[in-house]
Amino acid sequence: MAVDLVVRKAQDVLKFSKLKSKLPRDPKLVDVLVEDYVDTDGEDALRVTMVLDEDVDVEKVDDENVTIIIRTIHDRIRAAGIERWPYTHFVKPSELLEDEDEE
Repeated sequence: MAVDLVVRKAQDVLKFSKLKSKLPRDPKLVDVLVEDYVDTDGEDALRVTMVLDEDVDVEKVDDENVTIIIRTIHDRIRAAGIERWPYTHFVKPSELLEDEDEE
């Protein structure tokens, strides 16, 4: 499957409007972004960015809920037949803006 098709398929299965009901309410997510990624071994992968609500206190986030979120992402990727590994990370909107300003 071509790179663009894999990424688009992953974006579709991880579309936040479809995913929201499957996730815990805490920590509050506001979006999920998917990009093409090449890992340190040179393998094709996916970079999955989970955008937290700006008001989330990361010091008080329940580890079990984080595990549920990551497991849900991985399970949906696999169920869609996508074989790329989804590298996941959490950010706040302000951190996304900082990254854009650096470019």
